[in-house]
Amino acid sequence: MDGLLDELLPVIVSFLPAHDAVRTCVLAKRWRHVWTSAPAIRITAVKGFRSADQFNRFVDRLLLQRRQGLCPLESCEFNMVESDFEFDWSLSVEHVYLYSLHSALQCNLQSLSCHFMPTDPTDFAEDLQEPAAPFLSNHIQRLQLSFIRSSLDFSGCPRLLDLQMHECVILADSIVSNSLQYLSMSCCKLYMRHRTSISLPHLVRLDFTDCFGKMPLFESLPSLEKALVRIGEFTGDECDGSGSACCLNENPCWECRFAFEFDADRGRSYLFQGLSRASHLELSASYDHAFIFQRDLKWRPKFPMLKTLVLDDWCLDADLSAVILFIQQSPNLEKLTLELFEEFDSSMVSEGSNHLLPGASVPDHLKMVEIKCETVDVRVNKVLKILNTYGVSLDRIYIRQTDTNPGLQRTSNLK
Repeated sequence: MDGLLDELLPVIVSFLPAHDAVRTCVLAKRWRHVWTSAPAIRITAVKGFRSADQFNRFVDRLLLQRRQGLCPLESCEFNMVESDFEFDWSLSVEHVYLYSLHSALQCNLQSLSCHFMPTDPTDFAEDLQEPAAPFLSNHIQRLQLSFIRSSLDFSGCPRLLDLQMHECVILADSIVSNSLQYLSMSCCKLYMRHRTSISLPHLVRLDFTDCFGKMPLFESLPSLEKALVRIGEFTGDECDGSGSACCLNENPCWECRFAFEFDADRGRSYLFQGLSRASHLELSASYDHAFIFQRDLKWRPKFPMLKTLVLDDWCLDADLSAVILFIQQSPNLEKLTLELFEEFDSSMVSEGSNHLLPGASVPDHLKMVEIKCETVDVRVNKVLKILNTYGVSLDRIYIRQTDTNPGLQRTSNLK
């Protein structure tokens, strides 16, 4: 390693776990202070620490040294896997969560990651104390957080661009950030009685997938270009009456009146209003968990910028009315993709009355419809018939079929 340039040594050290990076100081005189100028530090468990107090002191001294040093620290990662610790890790988790994260931000980081990985994730994040103060940093641009509690107040991070949250507990009326451009929330738990409001003036991309509880209110997202919304099995927006037609109209059941208590006052959609500026939109849900999608469509939202749209099995209800409505309300839509992989149920293509839109043909702006499926079954044939009825010619429809061999695909055009 004597042939390595001095400028490369800090970069190499930054890929090591923090305790190993510090130990490089004993390799040779040349290496004595290299770790203090590494652009990144990665804090993990190590077999040498015998107690939480010893680990916590190491983390505190490490961050203090970097905060007082002359070389900038660009990123810090806490990667704490419970099974890697030889002692009760809960005291170290609490210390990192309440103190070390804020201490790291004082190092003027651009990127901060904190991943707690408990052996049993059940109620882990719920049991954490809520930090007394929100994150404060004039330099942070990227945050990656797993298994923490969050108030979603990032007003103290004026340069934050990228926020990714996984398995976090959300206790907030709204998310606050005037700079955020990318937001990802996966498998998070939204525990507020009222819906969390999302209004982000500069958000360009949104990924909201498989979260627990009530869907948030997507309010004002004027800069949005791309969005993925996937409703999982633990959604809090379901109708006990199995999504009956009355609950999708003017006479909802008692449970739906309670779940959508602000509906009459809002006079507009919960989701699609905020998503209406996107040029690429993916909406995913199983047939049994798409109630809020179906309910939101009654407001006949418009999507003036939408060019590509991806839907899956949930849209087959009521004679494909959701699909036709999206096409009619999206004057610039060029490509529609239908992903039909849910186990087939004949009730999913029943001849229900179309209560969402008047009879009309599909505009000519739609250039291509792609249907992805395992086999061309009754459901797919039904979709083809309905699309053709509304004026989508067969030469615009392509079927991409995958059979049991995951590496084998066949694409065919119906012209």
